[in-house]
Amino acid sequence: MDKTEFDSFIELKIGDITALVIDRKAFDFEKAIEYVYKSGLYRLLIQENTKLWHLSSEKLFDMLVNEKENKQLIFPDYV
Repeated sequence: MDKTEFDSFIELKIGDITALVIDRKAFDFEKAIEYVYKSGLYRLLIQENTKLWHLSSEKLFDMLVNEKENKQLIFPDYV
């Protein structure tokens, strides 16, 4: 996957995660975006070599919530 394809894919993935934050955490758009962008998960997700982008938006959302609530980013065994 070239950089342009990866960047486009990540934009879609971030959109999905943000929508889940809005829906499940009842945040407005601005707060949801901040919640996602100010996370360790986001910093790793935008790096193609971490392969986190392979995970479902649901799984990434769960990881994000865990990171925010427990101050710990836990990776699934299969990453």
